[in-house]
Amino acid sequence: MLIGIIYKILLLFPLIKSFYLGRKYSFSAQNYLFVYFLITFMNEWLSFTRDQCNPDVKVGLQYNLYFIFCIVFFYFYYSLLFKGIIKKIALLSTVLSLGYIFFCTHFLENDFDKRIGITITLFYIMNAMLWFYQKISFFDEHKITNDPVFWISTALLMWSCFFIFRVTPMFFFAENDNEFLQFLKVGQNIINIMMYSMFYIALIKYERQSTL
Repeated sequence: MLIGIIYKILLLFPLIKSFYLGRKYSFSAQNYLFVYFLITFMNEWLSFTRDQCNPDVKVGLQYNLYFIFCIVFFYFYYSLLFKGIIKKIALLSTVLSLGYIFFCTHFLENDFDKRIGITITLFYIMNAMLWFYQKISFFDEHKITNDPVFWISTALLMWSCFFIFRVTPMFFFAENDNEFLQFLKVGQNIINIMMYSMFYIALIKYERQSTL
């Protein structure tokens, strides 16, 4: 419980930072990350509030739709960075991901569909690896860690590797080992904190780029 609250409070930091940078420079300078942070913050606090009011309420539909938003957002985020064949591969992965969700999952039902969770992890991994491939292929003299997208892509890879481990056996543990499922939820919140800490570092890198 406590680690989950800490995570949701920490979401305020990248949200405020991205808003500040957007007003000071432009939201496009950070590839509109503010939109992602705003929707994520609203989604997490809405889920938390609903859970506190009624622990039995199902938020599956909410997260199904949120993950669809994430796929759409990060397609546009990376599409501003990708070039040539890599951009076409990213578009294909987006079309396949959304097509699979819309036609092969129950994304409009109240229960969370774990197939959507698996799909978004594969989508994140694909796009993050495509970015790393492009960055290495077109090497320049700048340190890769000075690139804000390095931190975004690393965060998405880290989150995806843990989340796919958590979501795949989720319903099995819910029925057979709820204690271990709660342990995984705590672990997920820790990963979320690390992820958004990396996102905050990315915003700092965007700020430095804007001042050059």
